[in-house]
Amino acid sequence: MLNHSRFNKFVILLTSITLFSTFISSCANWLPEAHRQDVLQGNEIKQEMLNKIHPGMNKSEITSIIGNPSLKDPFHANRWDYIYRFIPGRQEAEQSRLTLYFEGEKLIRIDDSEYKEPRSLDGSEDKEPKPLDAKEE
Repeated sequence: MLNHSRFNKFVILLTSITLFSTFISSCANWLPEAHRQDVLQGNEIKQEMLNKIHPGMNKSEITSIIGNPSLKDPFHANRWDYIYRFIPGRQEAEQSRLTLYFEGEKLIRIDDSEYKEPRSLDGSEDKEPKPLDAKEE
């Protein structure tokens, strides 16, 4: 024999859960979105660093200034690619590419046609840091 009181409570509970989950899922578009972390990938090469390299330099001098390349193609050993990608939260990604061409150990050409100065994380321009004992003016 079926206990109607117990069955009615079960139906009410099941209906309540269904209605509650439908309500929550339908209202999800007005809920705030979760924070997305800024993502930095590759070599961040500032203009000052780029200004220090020039044709005629050897590979070790270049790596001491701008670091190791993010991409060394085994099929093009005479080419180094420095790729930088910045994805600020939910905004569109920014990408910069610097390609260096070598003959042996010597740099012969710099392709900076796709180079863009990377912006700082806080969106402000980089400024010289003040000494700790400096007074505000």
